[in-house]
Amino acid sequence: MQNIKGKIKCLLLLALLSRCTERIDVEVGSSYARLVVEGYISTDTAQHHVRLTKSGDYFYNKPAMPVKGATISISDGENVEILTESIENPGLYLTDPSYYGVPGNTYTLTISQVDIDDNGETEEYTASSELRPVNSVDSIQLENMSGNDFNIYEILLFAWDPPVKNFYSFRVMRNGKMISDSLHEMIVQDDMLFNGNYAYGIPAQFLDQSEKDESIYLGDTITLEINGITEEYYNFILEAQSEIFYQTPIFSGPPANISSNISNGALGFFTAYSITRKSVIFKGD
Repeated sequence: MQNIKGKIKCLLLLALLSRCTERIDVEVGSSYARLVVEGYISTDTAQHHVRLTKSGDYFYNKPAMPVKGATISISDGENVEILTESIENPGLYLTDPSYYGVPGNTYTLTISQVDIDDNGETEEYTASSELRPVNSVDSIQLENMSGNDFNIYEILLFAWDPPVKNFYSFRVMRNGKMISDSLHEMIVQDDMLFNGNYAYGIPAQFLDQSEKDESIYLGDTITLEINGITEEYYNFILEAQSEIFYQTPIFSGPPANISSNISNGALGFFTAYSITRKSVIFKGD
């Protein structure tokens, strides 16, 4: 009898709750616009770039608006490189194809002649990054890791690490084409476990054979790219990846802005880094 009464109470409660519904319209205000910067230079002789866009509202479901007509320069303290805006891609500013960075130098990016808040007054933004050196690599190896539901190749790195605190990022190419060029595919690592010692086969990158662009075949040339990066850029990548990857809501912290080295409240990052590469030909397991 008590069980029947309990069921009746539950049904009455559900009926009451079903009647207590009201549409609530939540107005989400617009946030103020901010400059977003993505820029880099490296030790490669290449046409490096700086991309400028304007931030939008959270629910603004359109591509980021490019910032056109800016004046951009990169200085190493002695020489100044003036960037030219791409005609085909507005908001993308390019160095001369012969430009390259030198390890040990600190590079300063200056952005001017932009009016992000549309108040009729132009603003100036700056950022600086030291170009850290990176040692050459002795060799890399491919090692298969397979299970019932996965088939992955580890890229193992063999190299000496200098006896100072260093930070690295790792990317991988297959037959000369970069296949880990997006931020979430980049792997970063400090040298806490091998500082000043020989890195004897540390996992640097991974190739998931279930992914078409990562599948490797006999005769493929696999190249590991090692970048010497700053601690600030290392932290920026980790913070960005923590926002990209899935987090369990119960255990994750509140969302926060990713760190930036751009002045004047802008978002994004400007970095300088050195590059070394090592290749191996896949000959099977």
